[in-house]
Amino acid sequence: MVSILPPICEFLFLNPVVGIGGSGALRAVTEAPEFPREKAINLPLAIIKMDQGRQVFTVDLLERYAAKGRGVITCMAAGNDVIVIGTSRGWVIRHDFGVGDSHEIDLSAGRPGDQSIHRVFVDPGGSHCIATVVGPGGAETFYTHAKWTKPRVLSKLKGLVVNAVAWNRQQITEFSTKEVILGTENGQLHELAVDEKDKKEKYIKFLFELTELPEAFMGLQMETATIINGTRYYVMAVTPTRLYSFTGFGLLETVFSSYLDRTVHFMELPGDIPNSELHFYIKQRRAAHFAWLSGAGIYHGGLNFGGQHSGSSGNENFIENKALLDYFKLSEASDVVKPSSMALSEFHFLLLLGNKVKVVNRISENIIEELQFDQTSDSASKGIIGLCSDATAGLFYAYDQNSIFQVSINDEGRDMWKVYLDMKEYAAALANCRDPFQRDQVYLVQAETAFSSKDYFRAASFYAKKKKELCKGVYSSHTGIKPVLH
Repeated sequence: MVSILPPICEFLFLNPVVGIGGSGALRAVTEAPEFPREKAINLPLAIIKMDQGRQVFTVDLLERYAAKGRGVITCMAAGNDVIVIGTSRGWVIRHDFGVGDSHEIDLSAGRPGDQSIHRVFVDPGGSHCIATVVGPGGAETFYTHAKWTKPRVLSKLKGLVVNAVAWNRQQITEFSTKEVILGTENGQLHELAVDEKDKKEKYIKFLFELTELPEAFMGLQMETATIINGTRYYVMAVTPTRLYSFTGFGLLETVFSSYLDRTVHFMELPGDIPNSELHFYIKQRRAAHFAWLSGAGIYHGGLNFGGQHSGSSGNENFIENKALLDYFKLSEASDVVKPSSMALSEFHFLLLLGNKVKVVNRISENIIEELQFDQTSDSASKGIIGLCSDATAGLFYAYDQNSIFQVSINDEGRDMWKVYLDMKEYAAALANCRDPFQRDQVYLVQAETAFSSKDYFRAASFYAKKKKELCKGVYSSHTGIKPVLH
């Protein structure tokens, strides 16, 4: 009979170790010299190196003179292929790359002296924009819709510098902001709602103020979940030294008023930081994990908003697997350099240090790449100003005074099985495997770990799984027929 199997797979089919429940498997493990390890390892190990030449993150110049002569870029935000920038002369410029057009709004009109855009914010759908302009006459905040030609000044916020905005991702629509939370320089939180058809805000409400340690709110995120009791809110806010959590049911106003009678939960991480930031990684419109750029390091963890956390008080802690990435891991020198901005992807931190972005795997905490930017000579001296993300489009951006750079992701999860394997987190490694050869490597390490600790029964089962996976992959690739294994 002529075998159609390649030699290594033919060997594995005939070897008694394949059966995990029979006496042949146990005998092979207890009689260690019978293990044909070399034949089982050679092929899969070659597979590991296949993708090492491809970069996970790539940088492209998107727009060289994005400010269109309206000053230099001071801030930027993105959502749904829409980029909104603020300039040093008080202009807001909206680039819609989905339809290929742009328009400009002058927020400095009628205001004395030099005006500059302090912050701009755009919702995940790219329809709603909030911007704060500062100048000699103080600060004013405006709202504008993608369909409007003129902005609406939010007069109740006059004099307040808005640093952060949290959108209600679950309920916001193209025509209504629903509830929006604004965080200010003087440590206040306000709620805003606008319906596009009304051409003005429905309301602006005061929600909360820091009194025990007055600090500026620098970052805000909001998540909602609909349960039997109604709507549950979870709000996370950061200052330069603290991360605050607010939870509760009902209206936002009710949630925050309840903190008059109960303690606000916070995590304190003192330390100087150029710009405290808070980011959620959004997967299918739901926050999966968070990262806080703090003075002490990057505090991060998973987020779980499942129904099992719904108690009567809404006081639950939704953070899981908390960790702190120390900044000394980002530099080879003794001097610790802290990032000036960051972005968060599914598996990585993008950290702005000087004119470079270091990409750090958030699981292994290893630097995997450094991104460079093609800046003009005049912009290079000022450096990259900041990073922002477009969760809807799955893109990241960096910007300097003149240019916008797009940072694209090329299958960032492809090597995560190996990251988890190196950390001996075998269940996570298997969950991230994409083919039999990767699973084969996980089973091999598990088998050898069990064998070295003389746990021969477990070693037998892992070796058997390994060879079944290897045969399945090699048999299919050589014959084009998917084998049925029993």
